[in-house]
Amino acid sequence: MTKSNTSTSFSASKIIIGVFGVVVIVGFVLGIYSFLRGLENSPKFDDTKITSPEVAEFSEKIQNYVVENIGQPIEGFNADIYLRAFPGLFEADFDGVETWEGEYAYANGELTFERTKAQPITSAEDAISKKGHQMLFENVQGRLGINLSVDEVVDGIIAQGLGKVTGTILFGPTCPVVKDPPDPQCADKPLFGEFIVQNAMGSTEFARFGTQRDGSFEVTLPAGEYYITWAEPRGLPGAQGQLVNVTAGETSEYTITFDTGIR
Repeated sequence: MTKSNTSTSFSASKIIIGVFGVVVIVGFVLGIYSFLRGLENSPKFDDTKITSPEVAEFSEKIQNYVVENIGQPIEGFNADIYLRAFPGLFEADFDGVETWEGEYAYANGELTFERTKAQPITSAEDAISKKGHQMLFENVQGRLGINLSVDEVVDGIIAQGLGKVTGTILFGPTCPVVKDPPDPQCADKPLFGEFIVQNAMGSTEFARFGTQRDGSFEVTLPAGEYYITWAEPRGLPGAQGQLVNVTAGETSEYTITFDTGIR
């Protein structure tokens, strides 16, 4: 009787050990799988193709500049590192820029990071991908000047050159019939209100300013090309605005007229 009990206990022990071994092996396999999945989401496995040699050159130049002046980032190149390295970069330049695990968004004067991928979460989640560098290049080039070379774009974000734009904002015609000689009562009128400074493509807001009662204005901006539009275009036909060019250390003067559509 004692021998039978001993044999049964020994068999049960072998079963328990066997089950435990299977659990360990399964856990090990799952761990290896998760590790490999994590590597696939890391910068080393980014197989996004950059078709533009300009974007590849831009990425290499700004990354080398960061390494030389700040050091090699452990978790990849993110918006915070670039903003610290380049005085001429705006948070708005990162709007729509993709990362390994998400995307940057700029709205209401604030840059945020939004995750777009599920688990696992890695420490390089906000590092900018190759596709993200392409968007960053397009955003910066669109602000500084669409025809600028890569070197000119990089120089533009390294040096924070400020310039002023001054002038007068008007609206007109104010009478349905233009007379000769012109009727002073029908002259274009000063526009008093709030105006928005956007990138040259009109897709991202950079600043706002107001005009005086006589329509005069003055705004200081980093060097680049911008689009000025009315924040509340009441009664105006269609979207209207004016492209302005800001040169570092200089003051540019513009007279901006919004068309009332009166004929």
